[in-house]
Amino acid sequence: MIKPVAYLKKTGCLGFTLLELTLVMFFMAIIAGLSTPFVMSTLDRMELQTSARKVASALRYARSEAIASKKPVVFSGNLDRNQFWVTQGYNNETPKVTSLTNPIRLDHFINEGEDNLFRDNEFTVTFFPQGNSSGGLIGMNINEYRNSENYYVVSIDPITGKTKIKQTK
Repeated sequence: MIKPVAYLKKTGCLGFTLLELTLVMFFMAIIAGLSTPFVMSTLDRMELQTSARKVASALRYARSEAIASKKPVVFSGNLDRNQFWVTQGYNNETPKVTSLTNPIRLDHFINEGEDNLFRDNEFTVTFFPQGNSSGGLIGMNINEYRNSENYYVVSIDPITGKTKIKQTK
């Protein structure tokens, strides 16, 4: 049985007051304001981890191409432009350049056994047909927050040529 509108008006079941709606909106705004910085920093950390995996994947690809083609393959990066690419010496194709998106940065490169001087902030890691490499460490971070936990190092073993991703604290 449907109750008439006059009965509902007497019992007060027609809706919410303006005060109730205002309080709910106020609490929702406070919760959104407090949670937004946490969500944004989480998204940046996830983007950094994804970018570190992209770099490691390109390094693994370069190693496997060197072994398969029996010719050296070079992984190159540019710290200023925040880019990396793989060049196959036997193939004259233009390499596919991958750019990392802001706020993720290629921070530094440390070469195993050589001085750390680069030309135009470019660095290279050479992979040889035996699977070994010139080795090195590639540092990545979020907008130069090196002292925070948002810092990854991609290491390339010079003897085996294998790549590892480490999160440093």
